[in-house]
Amino acid sequence: MPAEKHRVIAEAVFDAATADDAILSHTTAAVFHGLDVNASDLRHVHITRNRAGGGRRNGYRIVHGASYSTSDVAVVDGVRVTALPRTIADVARLLSFADAVCIADLAARTKNLTPEQVVAALDACANHPNNRQARRVAEFMNGKSESVGESRCRVVLHQLGYTPRLQVRVSDGNGVFARVDFYLDGTFTVIEFDGFVKYGRLVPAGETPADVAWKEKVREDRMRSGGAQVVRLTWSDLDRPEHIDRLIRAAADRARNSPRPTLLFA
Repeated sequence: MPAEKHRVIAEAVFDAATADDAILSHTTAAVFHGLDVNASDLRHVHITRNRAGGGRRNGYRIVHGASYSTSDVAVVDGVRVTALPRTIADVARLLSFADAVCIADLAARTKNLTPEQVVAALDACANHPNNRQARRVAEFMNGKSESVGESRCRVVLHQLGYTPRLQVRVSDGNGVFARVDFYLDGTFTVIEFDGFVKYGRLVPAGETPADVAWKEKVREDRMRSGGAQVVRLTWSDLDRPEHIDRLIRAAADRARNSPRPTLLFA
């Protein structure tokens, strides 16, 4: 696995770094914190030294010169790395908005990291040139995104101008019967992201992918009978934002022309 390989290389590189103020940082620290990072972002081991400037790149290693405090340091399995808030702040400064959001969402969901903690880490290095783009990530991160695919989908929807609510419960006269990935208020339009895991390795015990697909169909039919429309997106759709926009607009139009909805979205 790329992350496991990166960790082994990072430990070897770090052992060779003799400076007392050297700590692993950025995407390398994210790996040590147990966060998924794209393989393409693991080509270099990131190290930060507690000084202003003096960054350099050498082989596998990128050394950053940036001040940090004792609260910015954590020890993971005996290795000094940046603490989680500082790690996400650094990642948000380094990576694209979409890539950084995926990692930040995961940290929020699995580590209970808050936007306020990331903003505080950013403010501690107020003069960093990439703080503005990183603050956008901190303000956008959301632990309700349950997968990398949902985070990517959320970024695309944001870029299209949509502000959906996440993990919304749907009910009718017989009670709550669904929880949907995204809901667009006022439009009775649901957006679901279909990643591979839903029909693959995360199928509940005792069920088959076909069982899961059938339940999804029954649930979707129930939503449509209640006046809502459902847009299903896959990984390939995320590369075609204009196509997504057309699907959403068409669904919202159908919902407006449907009988009065009987569903509640909470």
